[in-house]
Amino acid sequence: MTECAPGIYEITLYDRTNSVNEIHIFLIPGQSGQRSLLIDAGFQNQESLCALEDALKKQGIAFWDLDVFLTHKHHDHTGLARILSDRGARIFMNPEEDRHPYDCLYYSRSEKALDEQLRVLRTVGVTKELTPSLWEDFMALNKQLKKPGKKTLLGEKAFPYSPIKKDQLFCYGGYRFRAVPLRGHTFGQMGLCDREHAILFSADQLIDGIVPIVATAYMNEHLLQMYFKSLSSFEEQYRGCTIYPSHNKPFKDASAIVETILDAYYKKLDLIRHIIAFASGPMTVMEVAFQAYGISPLPAPDRNNQIIKIKMILTKTFSCLEYLYDSGECSRVSRDGILYWSREL
Repeated sequence: MTECAPGIYEITLYDRTNSVNEIHIFLIPGQSGQRSLLIDAGFQNQESLCALEDALKKQGIAFWDLDVFLTHKHHDHTGLARILSDRGARIFMNPEEDRHPYDCLYYSRSEKALDEQLRVLRTVGVTKELTPSLWEDFMALNKQLKKPGKKTLLGEKAFPYSPIKKDQLFCYGGYRFRAVPLRGHTFGQMGLCDREHAILFSADQLIDGIVPIVATAYMNEHLLQMYFKSLSSFEEQYRGCTIYPSHNKPFKDASAIVETILDAYYKKLDLIRHIIAFASGPMTVMEVAFQAYGISPLPAPDRNNQIIKIKMILTKTFSCLEYLYDSGECSRVSRDGILYWSREL
């Protein structure tokens, strides 16, 4: 735990088993007799829990005096949320993060979520008839998730929370933070900004050295379009702020980072344009994704990590195709629940 700004402490947590293996969460102790704030809840593992317990103990903070602001509902940000809630902490999150039971990096263990998964997989072209081997990999993972106490990247424990609204104030330790929408990485991601102290907690919206995932498998969410819009106004909105992302180092000048991220997405969009333009016929999201990312549909020895990777590229590709569709650069049709994409003539 290090003090990264007056009265603000950065805690780095680790998960040695996954590709996303490090995250920074932030603790703002309250003034005497007041509540404290934790920004995000890290990984669902014993090492992260012990590190957080140690940090709270050093600051003399009890769980029942702790508020937890979850920026979005990905596994590395919400892992300890249920445990913290069970110990008395109050959890806050944008309810838009719960609009789908099945999403890029998580789904609940409910039957509703598994039913929704079947529909979503069919949408992107993963079906028992068309892709039997890949289908069986997904079904095998489902069986694991149903096992009591089974912890995986894709299945997190549900937790109660209070809803966050835009511009809602969070005042702790002499800071006055407002909740700010950061759409793109997820539909309902939110950050915290204190204009007086020029501090922004940007979650996964803008990271130095990483191109954030913009991922969905649902039509008409326009996530990539919203993400581009957010980046184009980022410098103006938060000029002069020190920006604390959840991964890698803080920074002040966002211009070069924005340019790098946009360039990466523009190149991927160009590649997808090329793929559908020279295809022999309409393509599923899966067919486009495997070409765009050079992924083989054959099962890998490490089945779970392969499925996680495939889930990510399917949703990233969907976002790009949706952007091209919104721009009038490709067409889509639904046949028997499967979306097919082709060049707009």
